[in-house]
Amino acid sequence: MVPVVIHFGSDTYIDGVHPAAQYYERLSTAAEMPTTSTPSPGDFLQAYREVAEEGATIISIHLFETKSTLVNVARMAAKMLPELDIRVVDSQTTTLGLGLLTIAAARAAQMGKAAVEIISYLESLIPHVHIHAVIRDLTQLRRSGRVSLGQALVAGVLGIKPILYIGQGVADVVDRVRGWSRAVEQMVAMAQEKAGQARIFLAVVHTNAEDEARQLLEEVRSRFDCIETLIADAGTGVATHAGPGALGIVTMPADQVI
Repeated sequence: MVPVVIHFGSDTYIDGVHPAAQYYERLSTAAEMPTTSTPSPGDFLQAYREVAEEGATIISIHLFETKSTLVNVARMAAKMLPELDIRVVDSQTTTLGLGLLTIAAARAAQMGKAAVEIISYLESLIPHVHIHAVIRDLTQLRRSGRVSLGQALVAGVLGIKPILYIGQGVADVVDRVRGWSRAVEQMVAMAQEKAGQARIFLAVVHTNAEDEARQLLEEVRSRFDCIETLIADAGTGVATHAGPGALGIVTMPADQVI
């Protein structure tokens, strides 16, 4: 793991390293806006060297290239280590979409599959990994410049919640629904439509809303043909833009055969 760096004034938080609770507490009270930055090539070099084994291949799977420079930094670092066989993969997604792909690749490796087979497997899965998410509060999106003050004020007064779709390298608002409960239900319906009748791996992702995420999973589990389920915090890097309280559903087909 090569984590995103979050800058909060003069303080630095490392996603997945520093306590998330401490970050969320500051996020809810601080006047300043945190920013994120891409790890340096040196961070990747260190990570690659730590996991390198003689004769082995490193498959390095990362955040979508269309929304981040991270993949390009990973490629740059890989070129700086010509003695290692490093294959960099653009997941075309984020959070637990990236997570489910990484788990799938790791399981394939444990089965003894060759690197070329694993990468081909990932390429077959990537177009079918879908994330639908609903944002509780537009404050962080407004402060980061991703929505205007006017849009945030109107949404706040009317109780409008944006629903996002993330996949295949895109991250777009696909609907706006009035009221939190109705927005969550619409998010689930959209996830069902994308998943269809396929057997899937299902993940519920959240930003500092674990209890609500667990409740959501219990409520919707029977509406999908799940082979396996997972819950996780999206990470402080995502929360920097989405704010606390966001919920998402991630689906990935389980019937793709390597």
